[in-house]
Amino acid sequence: MYGVVELIRIPCEEDPELLCLTLFDSFEKALKKTEAIIEKFIEDYGEDVIEKATKEVPVAIMFNGEVTAYAFIVEVSD
Repeated sequence: MYGVVELIRIPCEEDPELLCLTLFDSFEKALKKTEAIIEKFIEDYGEDVIEKATKEVPVAIMFNGEVTAYAFIVEVSD
């Protein structure tokens, strides 16, 4: 089982905000969720730097010059 943890860091706020934790039964489904998170970030904030998650580096990073967001894929044990 895999979880996708979505965090956002807005410059005027001191700490990152946990937006969502979602569980999936496969890495592929979790990876698709990170891609949807990237699309939503681009719609809401635009894009400057986008790094997609991969099997080797399971974190997506989104940055628009001010706001930074992360989508981590983590393996969850039963």
